[in-house]
Amino acid sequence: MAAKKPAPQRELPDLLEDTDDLDPREIVDGEAVDDAYVSSGDFSGKTLSPLVVRRSVISAVSFTGGQIKSVRLKDVRFIRCDFSNAVLRGMEASRVEFIDCKLMGVKALECRMEDILFERCSGRYGQFQDGSALRSDFVESQFEEADFRGVNLSHSRWTKSSLVRADLTGSKLQGCDLRGADTEGLLVGALDLQGAIVNPSQAMDFAKLLGLTVR
Repeated sequence: MAAKKPAPQRELPDLLEDTDDLDPREIVDGEAVDDAYVSSGDFSGKTLSPLVVRRSVISAVSFTGGQIKSVRLKDVRFIRCDFSNAVLRGMEASRVEFIDCKLMGVKALECRMEDILFERCSGRYGQFQDGSALRSDFVESQFEEADFRGVNLSHSRWTKSSLVRADLTGSKLQGCDLRGADTEGLLVGALDLQGAIVNPSQAMDFAKLLGLTVR
């Protein structure tokens, strides 16, 4: 019998131990931010285009209600940043971590993400339609009533997180581990669940989508 292949794991960001402090105001110049540490900036309600960040840490910066266009993120860590009600257009993100961040009402439509960590984040009412979050970890994060319609969540993992009343209709869940998620009231189709990993209690609930009676 052939050995079972291990599930794909999230790749960690490649960050330097020593980075240069960068004044947040320099971000608006549109130049790429490389190997930098940015702290305590406020871009609330502003438009940033483009935003290219690589191998950098962004801490305590607010993007609340802003518009961020042509976003390119690689090997980036956001700590205590606020993206509430922000609009992210055309975002491509790889090996990015969001830690203790606010994402309530964020609109991140058709965004291509892979190897992403959301840890202790609040993403209630967030809109992520028609994008992807491949091999991503959702840890102790709240995504109640979030919209993940059409999102490719293959091989993502949910740990102590909430998807209460979230919408995953049309999403791809191959290898997606939902066992650590609260899925009460989750909107999802029977075909969408193919390949997903669930616990016995969730299986009982989802069986109703298949018209099964479990006794």
